[in-house]
Amino acid sequence: MNTNHEIASLLPRELKNLVTIEYSKIADFHWFNLVSEKNESLISDRVFTGFDKDMKVAFSKAVSEMTERLSFNLGHKAKLRSCATQRSDGIAAYPIANDFALAAYNARENALNEAIERYAWATWWDQHQVKYKHEKYLLQDFCLEYKILKKLLIELDSILKIEFIHFIEPEILNSEKKLVIVIAEFNGGVVTGGACDDKGKLESILIRSFSELLRHALVLIQNKQKPIHLSDYENRLLYFASMAGKDTFYNRLSQKGTLEIDLPNLAVDEQIPSVKTHFVHRCLFQNQPPFIDENYERMCL
Repeated sequence: MNTNHEIASLLPRELKNLVTIEYSKIADFHWFNLVSEKNESLISDRVFTGFDKDMKVAFSKAVSEMTERLSFNLGHKAKLRSCATQRSDGIAAYPIANDFALAAYNARENALNEAIERYAWATWWDQHQVKYKHEKYLLQDFCLEYKILKKLLIELDSILKIEFIHFIEPEILNSEKKLVIVIAEFNGGVVTGGACDDKGKLESILIRSFSELLRHALVLIQNKQKPIHLSDYENRLLYFASMAGKDTFYNRLSQKGTLEIDLPNLAVDEQIPSVKTHFVHRCLFQNQPPFIDENYERMCL
């Protein structure tokens, strides 16, 4: 897959002519953005991202992210119970290819992972009695520990001049899932990434976490160089990239709780109608806390 035509041919028929395809390579990872409406933001409801060492997988992830958003928007407009929220947390799309059952299983697993990620992350930040593991590394030590990320971290360091990497894992009661929050600390502040998956998939969790962190770092650089009208998401990123944000982060770390997060029952656990090429599923917990709101001092992003 080496030409724009070959890449574009992988778009589902329903999505053709709806997006501009942007591609770059960072370290040994391929990065695609599908842009449905040109704007100056790297993070918005109109930019859909895929990131992977395999170019085809990276593009497929970007297509899936766009499919998730379109499916949610249509479901919200149709007043489906599963889409009766303001944000699309806990929705995952997976390409069907030749195996519908596998796509259904993977979409549901990915949706559950995102629901847990956002529930556990928000709960850990908001409730200081929550127990968590915390490790703090010098950058070179982290690279030695997780060699698969070395090239990506060197790229990140060239952007941020990283001082420390923080590795945070909130404790989840009776769960085979692991949420990892990674924080790069630099002289002016901190920037985050995170992901959730099965406990045995730490490498995959870290790659997804740091790909998100890299995206956030690029947003910081863009907005510091050329301030524009900022979303709540971007304002929160910029707050934590400041000394005030770093102080808020360290204040949270000073609180050492003893209680594990007890995940409630799922309020939503069902398929969402979508394009024929993808299976889309949503998982959302009862009383799911907001992940992103107008309070920029909540490190949920």
